[in-house]
Amino acid sequence: MAQETSYEKWMQQEAVPIVRGHGVRDVVNMELGDWSRIGGRGAYIQLEGMEGLTGMYVSEVAPGGQLLPEKHVYDELVYVLSGSGTTEVWTDEEHKTFFEWQAGSLFAPPLNTWHRILNGSGTKPARFLAVTTAPLIVDMFHSTSFVYNCDYVFRDRFDGRPDYFSVGERRAKTSSWGQTWVWETNFIPDVPGTSLDPSSEFGRGNTATMYEMSDNILAGHLAQWPVGKYRNAHHHGGGAILFIVRSQGYTLMWPQELGTRPFESGAGDQVVRVDWNVGTVMSPPGGWFHQHFNTGPEPARQLALRYGSQKYGVQFHDTQSREGVGLSVEKGGTLIKYADEDPNVMRMYLEALATTDVKCDMDEAAPVAS
Repeated sequence: MAQETSYEKWMQQEAVPIVRGHGVRDVVNMELGDWSRIGGRGAYIQLEGMEGLTGMYVSEVAPGGQLLPEKHVYDELVYVLSGSGTTEVWTDEEHKTFFEWQAGSLFAPPLNTWHRILNGSGTKPARFLAVTTAPLIVDMFHSTSFVYNCDYVFRDRFDGRPDYFSVGERRAKTSSWGQTWVWETNFIPDVPGTSLDPSSEFGRGNTATMYEMSDNILAGHLAQWPVGKYRNAHHHGGGAILFIVRSQGYTLMWPQELGTRPFESGAGDQVVRVDWNVGTVMSPPGGWFHQHFNTGPEPARQLALRYGSQKYGVQFHDTQSREGVGLSVEKGGTLIKYADEDPNVMRMYLEALATTDVKCDMDEAAPVAS
């Protein structure tokens, strides 16, 4: 049995629930426990695909309440699940920066800045999901006293200006597999509702936008695909966390060793299925193919929280992702083209759609033999 890491021991000492698996169906309503360190309620989520590269927790702020101020030397992305309120950020107690958020907002407290989250409602709790680089940092230093009490001020990360958390600009970026859009912003007010950019390289009707926040190495993207469609299977390194913000469906995941046609080769019992709806979070293990299927009556939208900053690369991630998820397996990449996928994939999708009023719109996929 593997030795417990410093981060795993820390989670246990926090004495709040720890939820494990490949995914959590509903983080908005998952059970939380009293969390004395943050002054609210919360729980850790430890999924198979996080692999000690990313950490995740859910926290809740009581009506009219606030969490205790904290700072830490790890990156953090915060997605608001429910409620509305305010966050204070500062390095100097006399000069604080404030911004307001609502359900669907995404933001990132700059590295090692003091920050405090306040619930703006006197009648309803506010709940948020946070993804961090804490496992790497806590394991590296194995001193939570240092991680939470370091005095160093990263002035290149946060200068205290009042508009730091305003919405930033998007820019086009050309890569080896097409043009993508990168949104350099420290705040996204409405992830489910914000407009996305064309992303035809992932199929007809797809849209996607990458985002960068607070000079983190944690970054991510927003991706959307139409009604009656599913995305190509692909794989990449571990640590990526996927959160569903629109529609319903399911995701299939399987180890790369099973090949591109696991059902056809008799290994279908090793394929993991995660059913999802708004509020589901999941994390495909590193090197596992995974494929997302929209069975709902509206376009499916996914928020990815992961390594992969376009400004500040990290070698372990960049090495794992060198081939790119937009390049097919036959060309040395990690994506399975529709024409090469397991024929059972389409059969399963048609069976799933048969229980709904949604019509399949996958002309680009290989037809199912009669």
